[in-house]
Amino acid sequence: MILTEADRYFLVAGLRENKLYPHLTKWYFGAEPLAKQYAYHQARQPNVTWVGSIASGKSWGIAASVMSDCLTLPGFKALSTSITSAQAEIPFEMAYSWITSEQYRPRIDHLIADIVKRPYPLIRFKNGSSWLFRTAGQQATHIRGLEFDRVVFDEAGYEYDIETMNALRGRLRGERLPGIPRMARLDATTSPTDCPWLRDWFARGTPGSLDMQLADYAAIRSTIYDNTHITDEQIRLMKAGYSDEMIRVELMGEFPDYGNTMFPARHIATAEDRLLNDAMELAIRPEKGDPLPGWREDVHPRHGVTLWERPYIPGHIYVEAGDPGMGDVPNRNAGAVMVLDVTYRPYSLAYLHWVSGRGSYMPFLDSYRYALDKYYPSLRGLDATGTQAAMDELAFEANGIEVSRINFNRDKSGMLNALSLLLTNQDLAFPFIKGLHLQLARYTRNDKDLDNDLVMTLAMIAFLIRHVDGKDEGIQHQPRSRPLRYQQGTRHPQKGRYRRSA
Repeated sequence: MILTEADRYFLVAGLRENKLYPHLTKWYFGAEPLAKQYAYHQARQPNVTWVGSIASGKSWGIAASVMSDCLTLPGFKALSTSITSAQAEIPFEMAYSWITSEQYRPRIDHLIADIVKRPYPLIRFKNGSSWLFRTAGQQATHIRGLEFDRVVFDEAGYEYDIETMNALRGRLRGERLPGIPRMARLDATTSPTDCPWLRDWFARGTPGSLDMQLADYAAIRSTIYDNTHITDEQIRLMKAGYSDEMIRVELMGEFPDYGNTMFPARHIATAEDRLLNDAMELAIRPEKGDPLPGWREDVHPRHGVTLWERPYIPGHIYVEAGDPGMGDVPNRNAGAVMVLDVTYRPYSLAYLHWVSGRGSYMPFLDSYRYALDKYYPSLRGLDATGTQAAMDELAFEANGIEVSRINFNRDKSGMLNALSLLLTNQDLAFPFIKGLHLQLARYTRNDKDLDNDLVMTLAMIAFLIRHVDGKDEGIQHQPRSRPLRYQQGTRHPQKGRYRRSA
């Protein structure tokens, strides 16, 4: 590898001990770090927790920091991971833009050995360093046997199983080069959540806390006000649509206090079956061979999964429900369609579509009809109250969709009670989906100002499940860890920018 005169200066300047990290980022990535981004990179503790609000610069800070380590430390091995591949790959998209941009490619390209995109993105550097981007899997099962200098788990606050973090710690070992031990740094970067271990880690890294262990833990909180690239007017417009709690959490980066919510966090965490996330990952992105048909996942870069779909299994019993809407994700009036496989307990999610209507009901109706045609549900429900009072007639007359009316005004309490009972009895299994998780965690019966489309759609299905013919005889108990069957499925008719598909 031949270094330029600029490389000889900036790669040395960027080493932590020289404290000139902004010189490196300005030259190779086109910007200097914000104060919290600088503090994050310079942290020397082996456990670093970064809790950031929206638009506080967390994604850029992660990408620039890890990229700098790979450029400046020969033989460095880094892993960016998360619950979903789309989240794990956000730093890759940033790094790739720097490497391929017209302005910065001449400064970086000669330092890059190779870029691999499939099955998982991997950047190899000419100094022997490498940077892998992939999901961790349940308790980090996907990366067992590998060793790294640094692991960054993004949106770690949605991983409630501390054993996943313990398993990741076990991957940080060995030597980077002969006689040089690995950095062994584990980063938990996330938006604020109510995850217990995350709060514990943050307290350990906070000066003055009763649990502080500042030699081993660092804690950083960044807010939207830390980002000097965001104007006061932009912040004002964001705040206008937020409740006081959302301002505290989404803009100030504070841990949420959902108070007396309806669905306890432990019940939500129990229902979130990471094996379903793993099954999707293995289906659409296998280590070898072609993707499996019938599996599909769309991911919005900020709001997470908006479409999650798995194959129809002949002979299984399905129930479908929908909450019509013309709005866009993640707003309250977005549409929602769900299908549950109720053949076994726990009842398992087969299809979820969080629909951006863009001012029309037709995207919702298209999705609802698509799910009918694919899963042949025994019962199908639709909100037939409020602004959607004539939706069931419209669906039937214009699109040939026959549905069961559900009267929210009359049955809402019964639906919510049915959902609460299923969660309490551990009779639901669904993958981690950020929007669903947040709506469940925040939900209160006084939901006037809450985004609740996904919650109410799931509640409709819970209400309908009681009426499935032969439920007591036909539905069987099945262990949550049972292997999933892969069947031929049909293609989804809609196209999206963030689609990842078989």
